[in-house]
Amino acid sequence: MADSVSSTSSYSYLQTANKRLSGLSSGMDIDSIVEKLMKAESAKMEKLQQQKQKYEWQRDAYREIDLKLETFSKNLFDQFGLQKSLLVRKTSVSDESKVSVTADNTAVGTLNLSSVSQLATSASKLGSQLMTSAINGQHKLSDFGINGSSEGTGSFTIKLNGEDEGKTITYTKDDTIDTLLSKLKDAGLTNAKITNGKLYLGSDSVIVENNPNFFMKLGFSVDGNTLSESNEEATINIKANSATLLKDIKNFGNTNGSFTLSVIQSDGSMKDTKINYSSSDTIEDLVKSINTSGAGVTVVFGNGQMSITANATGSVAGGAIQIKEDNENLFNVLGFTSGSSKFVANGTNAIYTINGIQKESTSNSIKESGYSITLKQTFNQANDPNYNGTVTISSSIDTDGMVEKIKSFVNMYNEIIESINTPLKEKKNLNYPPLTDAQKAEMTEEQIKKWEEKAKQGLLRNDTILSTALSGMRNAIYTVSENNPFKGLFNIGVTTTATYTDGGKLQLDEDKLKEAIAKDPEAVVKLFTDSENGVVAKLRTAVDTASKQIDDKAGKTSFADNTYSLGRTISSLDDQIEAWKDRLKAIEERYYNQFTRMEEAINKANMQSSLFMPSY
Repeated sequence: MADSVSSTSSYSYLQTANKRLSGLSSGMDIDSIVEKLMKAESAKMEKLQQQKQKYEWQRDAYREIDLKLETFSKNLFDQFGLQKSLLVRKTSVSDESKVSVTADNTAVGTLNLSSVSQLATSASKLGSQLMTSAINGQHKLSDFGINGSSEGTGSFTIKLNGEDEGKTITYTKDDTIDTLLSKLKDAGLTNAKITNGKLYLGSDSVIVENNPNFFMKLGFSVDGNTLSESNEEATINIKANSATLLKDIKNFGNTNGSFTLSVIQSDGSMKDTKINYSSSDTIEDLVKSINTSGAGVTVVFGNGQMSITANATGSVAGGAIQIKEDNENLFNVLGFTSGSSKFVANGTNAIYTINGIQKESTSNSIKESGYSITLKQTFNQANDPNYNGTVTISSSIDTDGMVEKIKSFVNMYNEIIESINTPLKEKKNLNYPPLTDAQKAEMTEEQIKKWEEKAKQGLLRNDTILSTALSGMRNAIYTVSENNPFKGLFNIGVTTTATYTDGGKLQLDEDKLKEAIAKDPEAVVKLFTDSENGVVAKLRTAVDTASKQIDDKAGKTSFADNTYSLGRTISSLDDQIEAWKDRLKAIEERYYNQFTRMEEAINKANMQSSLFMPSY
């Protein structure tokens, strides 16, 4: 069976591992004898196990085809079941620098875009400068007006507690307070820290050898070159940053609150979104809450200011961004509204003239007569010295595009035909039955894999369900539509191949198809999409029928075994196998009991014969 036995696994037919006889009285290897007896007794059970394995393989083979059929049916409708999927149109635009255009299958006629006097823009506003007296580790030295030399660097020297030699500290304007505190600690100011939003240097006496202005800008008092009381906390008013707490923003109270944003959406409607916040939230927390709320705005914070921009373009009465509720006047503090005003900002609408009619849109993407038009720039004969005339938009049938679509249909059909024909024609290999557990124990994993590949061949050979599915699909392809001028696919260049072994695959005559499209493109499309006699509807019916039959035979992975025929067969075999296991245990028990009695008899005989043995 195998070229070589490289597995160290062993298999035993014995069922009752704890009942073993040594054979001391008889001198026989009883386990080996019982093993051989049980191997013979197990033959019928192994046949049942092999049958079960074959049915499981067959079930899985059915399910694999069923999945392909379901995918084919879905893709068939999505890609070829609707007129808009097959009737491909191409557009012509006289000036693509001004507009971009696509056309659906309903696009007809010509559009003349004579002017775009205004593009749609998004509502946007920049808030006021936010100040705070609470310092945090992310503040940069430049926030305090400390910019160093022209290269942005500087230094100062400090002496602690009357030291003779000072320690020089260098810095850059982009150093943060956290970076500065680390440097001060390395220089001996081990208690330097931020406490209650203020800088604290500790209890040491600090003399600044040079650059005392450095500490003055940080908010400390300097007497000559000596910092006054070394435990002094610095107090200063600087720009807020993303780590600033809301309660520390100047003019904001230490309270929690909420606000409701009303924002324009992509369809021009307004949407209300309520957002809660805590006074202990940072500005970064607030920005994240708004941006992830789904309100339809993008908030950015930097350099002490916050900006808010609507994601959609357009202008509406009352503003494209409005504040409907703000119980703690947060947006007043942030500089977006004034007093009781609910207005934040408004965008602009696109204004354009098409076929002599002036129109307005909240978006630069507009739809007219089946065309989707994106306005790129303004142009107007009255005030544009570079105006070069009206932009003309038209469409026509994309013959090459339709040919490619139908070619993809042919390829997809041929793939599913191949998927069904392959198992139908595959010959069985009777020399490779399913392996028993004992046989697997003597083989390597690779040997088992190769053996089972051959054992699985021909499981669905000449299967009735698959044969019926193929017949139904072929009939769908040969569908005749009496009300269609082309009658069927065969008159537009889609026919079956002349090669019998192809099993009904399709071939395409592109020239004949192009002639048909040029003659009547809508009739070509209806051969596929007609809800009653269209090829897609007929094919899906045939495929769905086959899929239902497979489900009845092999089920799906989610089905209970008793709901499909192969599952019931497998369950019955399971019951028979379990019954055989119980029977084998009883048989093995009987064999061991027989050998036990034999050993006892031999042992008794040996004891009796020893009585007659002479003693010396």
